[in-house]
Amino acid sequence: MTGDTYELTSARATVGRERSVADVVLRDPNVSRRHAELTFTGSDWSIEDLNSTNGTMVNNRRITRCPLRNGDVLTFGLSTFEFRG
Repeated sequence: MTGDTYELTSARATVGRERSVADVVLRDPNVSRRHAELTFTGSDWSIEDLNSTNGTMVNNRRITRCPLRNGDVLTFGLSTFEFRG
């Protein structure tokens, strides 16, 4: 894990490599320009892979869409984060 912290302030956030299209920008060549999207429904968070080249992992499992729980480990390319929601 990188030690970086990202606080999401809206109900939807895109994770990616390109600053013009992503809310959370990762400097990782293995991360797609628009890699994944985190969504808050008012009570729960979920994550969806946006057809990224290298996929999105939750707890070391490749996902297309997945609900998130506190403590889940998210991997985008070579970047790994712990979800706290």
